[in-house]
Amino acid sequence: VIPNKPAVITPTQLHSYLMDKTIRVSMSRHQTPINLYHLSDDGFIDAADSIIRREVIQCFETIHPSHPDVPTIGFRCAFCKNAAHRAPYSSFRPRSLKTIYRDFLRFKSNHFAQCVHIPEDIRGRVALVHVRRERARQGRQIIGSSTRGGGNKAWWVTSAKKVGLEDRRDGLG
Repeated sequence: VIPNKPAVITPTQLHSYLMDKTIRVSMSRHQTPINLYHLSDDGFIDAADSIIRREVIQCFETIHPSHPDVPTIGFRCAFCKNAAHRAPYSSFRPRSLKTIYRDFLRFKSNHFAQCVHIPEDIRGRVALVHVRRERARQGRQIIGSSTRGGGNKAWWVTSAKKVGLEDRRDGLG
């Protein structure tokens, strides 16, 4: 019996209810907040992005503004989540799995670059990856080849699914 639900419910209502409960349980059972990082990211995700995914961004449950009874998943900076003053774009709520990468790029350019709460050792490691990549790119330009930066956009969807996220009508769940 599902509490606070009518005695007769449609399969769609049951699925929606179970999905909401699954999200709450999965988000609340983790001692530490979950993030998008996955051990198999290497080779699919840019090394700098992997550091940010692993150490800076965390998932959180939020309420959809137009559907307060439907929890959705958002992402936020782990270092300024409780700060009174945060840099722009400290959190974001992708509309679908396919928009996670685009929203992450906005986070990285608008928040990571300006947030004073992110530790310097993390910033240093990200900067080191950028320096190494630029040196490699310059070396390849000498012999006439090119280097593509960034990561595999499809992997962002795959890895989100690996941690249990999925597209729902009102955002990620």
